[in-house]
Amino acid sequence: MPTINQDCHITLTHPEINAGNPYGFLLNPESDHQPPAVMIQREVTSGGTITIRVFFDVLLADCLINPDGSNHSESRSEMYSMLIGYLEKTGSLTLTFAGGTITNIGALGHSATEKHTKDYTVVSCQYNNAGPYYGMIDTTDFENSIWDGTLSWAASYWR
Repeated sequence: MPTINQDCHITLTHPEINAGNPYGFLLNPESDHQPPAVMIQREVTSGGTITIRVFFDVLLADCLINPDGSNHSESRSEMYSMLIGYLEKTGSLTLTFAGGTITNIGALGHSATEKHTKDYTVVSCQYNNAGPYYGMIDTTDFENSIWDGTLSWAASYWR
């Protein structure tokens, strides 16, 4: 299992990818968001419709260094293949990062801009809410909200 701030900055999870297990990605340290971060944009129409956009810049390259200083184990092509799989999903995605967990997002509409160079690729990703938006959830609470988790039904997040 990937560990945030040790071998990745974020994880993406979808039931149909990676056997439903989280997959870790490194964020671009030279993005406009310093330090590397997840940005959330909230838009409310005059009719009350809420649209959430989640932005982050993934760095893909061979021989990357993890946040804890160790060598990243996946190659540029392996990470790219996994990211494309997540970018093909229009719902049921979960994003986990140091700030918490965001559920029920998908690659709807404009979902990515890719910059490919000889040595690396940067993919600027955008995911949108694919239904109700629950805000950022404390990751520990989210992980304990499984069928046999420690939280009560009333205190759990629907999964």
